[in-house]
Amino acid sequence: MFERILEILTGLGLPGLFVGVFLEALGLPFPGSVLVALAGFLSRQGELNLIIAWLVALLAYLLGSVSAFSLGRYLGEPFLKKWGKYLGVTSDRLAKVQELLTDSAPGYIIGGRFIPTVGNITPYVAGLSGIDIKRFLLFDSIHAVLWLTTFLGAGALLGRNWQKIINGSWFTWLTVAVAVLLVLYLAWQLWSAKEKNKL
Repeated sequence: MFERILEILTGLGLPGLFVGVFLEALGLPFPGSVLVALAGFLSRQGELNLIIAWLVALLAYLLGSVSAFSLGRYLGEPFLKKWGKYLGVTSDRLAKVQELLTDSAPGYIIGGRFIPTVGNITPYVAGLSGIDIKRFLLFDSIHAVLWLTTFLGAGALLGRNWQKIINGSWFTWLTVAVAVLLVLYLAWQLWSAKEKNKL
């Protein structure tokens, strides 16, 4: 898979990066993190300019997020119930995500987008929830900066060793550890919000 994405990205360049990151931000099942890391790798090889790649990816991510947010805001729950199956949205998952967003918007939007399946539906549910778009964009931009800097930077720093590292067992454990930390952070945010509501 990595070789195929690398081949496509090398051929398409920045437009390919833009489209891939836009699809990722829309919540479609697309290996966006891998694509961004490979863009970092290509920048190390002199195929792409790292700063321009970062800016293009940021623009694509924010446009994709705003598009998904707008679909949630203006087409609402009927849209998600009809088309949500393509995003992995079930009624139970939708209810859970709405609860998380209500209890802790910053923690959910910034941290939750790193969690597979939960992150995919975040902008739709945010639009549906009625959260102010400026607030959403602030938290989503923080997530985008963290995500892009991490994966573009990793791809650029690892260079030719990226595949060995990604296939290594320690990388799997590191990924699991990061996911667990994010879940714990979200749980803490929820608990704090509930405690405040009791007062």
